[in-house]
Amino acid sequence: MKQEDLHTFMEEVQQVEEGEEYRPGNERWERRPLSELIEPVLGKTPKRGNDEFWEGGDIKWASAKDISQSKTRHVFETEDRMTEAGKEESNAKVMPEGTVVVTARGTVGEVVQLGEPMTYNQSCYGLATNDELLEDYLYYAWQYVFGQVQAVSYGTVFDTITMKSFKDIEIPVPPIEVQRLIADSLGQFDDKIEKNLDIAEDLESLTDAIFSDMISGESEEWTETEFGEIVEMYSGGPRKTTDKYTGGTHEWLTPTDVTDNGLSVINSTERKLNDLAFEETSVDLLPEDSVFLTSRATVGEVVVNKFPMAMNQGFIGLKPAEDIPPHFLAHLVKDKRAVIESRASGSTYPEISQRGFADIDVKLPPVEQREEFEEHSSSAYNLISSLLRENSLLRSTQEQLLPKMLSGAILPPG
Repeated sequence: MKQEDLHTFMEEVQQVEEGEEYRPGNERWERRPLSELIEPVLGKTPKRGNDEFWEGGDIKWASAKDISQSKTRHVFETEDRMTEAGKEESNAKVMPEGTVVVTARGTVGEVVQLGEPMTYNQSCYGLATNDELLEDYLYYAWQYVFGQVQAVSYGTVFDTITMKSFKDIEIPVPPIEVQRLIADSLGQFDDKIEKNLDIAEDLESLTDAIFSDMISGESEEWTETEFGEIVEMYSGGPRKTTDKYTGGTHEWLTPTDVTDNGLSVINSTERKLNDLAFEETSVDLLPEDSVFLTSRATVGEVVVNKFPMAMNQGFIGLKPAEDIPPHFLAHLVKDKRAVIESRASGSTYPEISQRGFADIDVKLPPVEQREEFEEHSSSAYNLISSLLRENSLLRSTQEQLLPKMLSGAILPPG
């Protein structure tokens, strides 16, 4: 959907009169148990230790991690693929594009739709709908009744959804044409989010390729140095994390923010620090365009912040010297990931110290080449940041509309 079409749609929705009599818990349409509308298909996992079932496979197999960490409505790629032998041995069923898949154990209730035919982990259900329910509508209806899903999950070790649970999960079921209108309306937000992320990933890949091309042209003009000579390093904090210091408005980066983000640009964080954290501890608020390196457990991830940001103890913060452009520095650190990981050590989890990072050798191109790369990469990073901000707005607007549409308080245009 084009940008102007999305804005037109949002304006149309805002003009729709909201019916006060309908709301979550008192929907316009009858609620029915999911067990009357779907056939749950449990995933399968061939024996992990048997290479015959995995090596060289071409059947996409979505893990619970692939599903729970998906940033978009549709899953297109999976970390693992099984072989035909693995499929036969486990009796795994390849479900069609569009199938709604939910996690049913541990992290319960996460939901995606398959972007193409694939199979999935044994801790997930695929929900095959009958002719009274559209799978695109079910994707949003599942989110609408997420509280019910959590309430009916139970287990002695892990929360679990069983086949019986689908008798206890009820969703509002409007006529098929209304289901289609609701799914199409909410789906426009997801389509735009997926498109923005595709553009962001392409921009990052292009920037990576330009950097690789630059360093492949190393010449005698390049100078040798160490990271410690071209950056000022900062430690994360506060050392003791308590509720006393959280709940404010200052961005506070954690490694989870970085892995969830999946890009080298970050705008905001899940958790925030308050003013007291800066008054009573030595935690620093690093300016825009600083470079953050994950240094503990997950070692070697690199992001550049587009807003002032503090960080926890899982990072080394890097403020570049005056003649070292920040986005160039980020790529220079990313390029040394293998060395950084090799220097990490620890009995509980791997960790690299500031000292271990500081004396890593690097080679610098002439200033003109650094500036030329920076000109391109800063434009790309700023556009990625803009796309991520737009996605945040789209998600926020969709979250407000979803319960109103599913309850029938407002009907989508159409």
